[in-house]
This record gives sequence, C-alpha cells and structure tokens, in this order.
Amino acid sequence: MSGGCYERCRVRYAKGYGGEHYGLEGWQAVLEESGSDGLYLSTETYDDDELLGLVNAASVVSGVAVNDLVFAFGRFMVGEFYKRFPGYFDASPSLLDFLLSVDQVIHTEVRKLYPDAQLPEFRYDQTDAEQLVMEYRSPRKLCRLAEGLIDGSAHFFKQNYQLDHSVCMHKGDDCCRLVIRLC
Repeated sequence: MSGGCYERCRVRYAKGYGGEHYGLEGWQAVLEESGSDGLYLSTETYDDDELLGLVNAASVVSGVAVNDLVFAFGRFMVGEFYKRFPGYFDASPSLLDFLLSVDQVIHTEVRKLYPDAQLPEFRYDQTDAEQLVMEYRSPRKLCRLAEGLIDGSAHFFKQNYQLDHSVCMHKGDDCCRLVIRLC
C-alpha cells in the first residue's frame, strides 16, 4: 500500500517515539520483537503493516496495551508536527479552530505536496463555541490515533476538554463521531 509522506512521517515519528520513550536498548528490543532491521528512510514509503508491527512489538516489550500506545503516539506526533509545521498551529487561536483547519487547510496542503497521501476524512459540525463534532472516516480505523492527536493539540493550546467517542467504526458504525467539548 502506497501512502506517501504521511506513512513516511508516521514510521519516522515511530522511530523517534520509540527512542524517546524506551531508550536505545528498549527501541532495539522493539525492533527485534517486530523483526525489523530499523532502517527507515524519510524518502521511502512503508506499509501500514510495518507501523502496526512496531506498535504490536512495543506493546509486547512494554506491557502497554496497543490502543494506549497508539493514543500516546498521537500525542507525541503533535509535538513533532509543530517542530516541522509551526505555522499551522500558530495560525489558530484555539483548539477548536485548529481542529477545524485539519481537513480543509492542513490535509489540503499535504495533498498538494504528496498526492499519494492516504489521509483520513473529516466532517465537522460546530454546535456552539464550546463544542465541535468531528466525523472521522478512514479505512485504517486509527481513531485512537486521532484521539491522541486531539489530546496533544489540547495540551498544546492549553485547553481542557471532554471527548465522547461512543459512535465508532470499531463498533460497526460507518464513521467515528468525536465530540469535543471544552471545559
């Protein structure tokens, strides 16, 4: 499966996450468990199975559940994205404004640079100034990653929130409905 920059970035960020959270020895243990040689180039595209293999191996090595690792990885990615693309964050005055820009601004720009990127789709409904409903659609069903990205973004914008994710593709729904309520 080809996916372009998004997949290259995710695997590269996974390498950074693994080194930061497990140290060199821990990262080596994850690579051994996954059967990976650990050589990841930013110019290459990697299948989702490669990333998922690393996540499953990290779960075995760390004893942390896969869903919790995917969430933590989403949080970690926010900081990495900010290092590379601070303008997207700085252009938004708040968490909800930033989240509203993901599909229409950020993903649009990513598609211009990397036409083969396989990005999730979002639909939005902002019911009031304190609440945003994001409908997430992706064949990958990485809604826990989206939750981690939301949480990391909330931390970045120093905004507290509550998340309701009772509608989910993992439960057979056609999308995930992420209701973000500022508090």
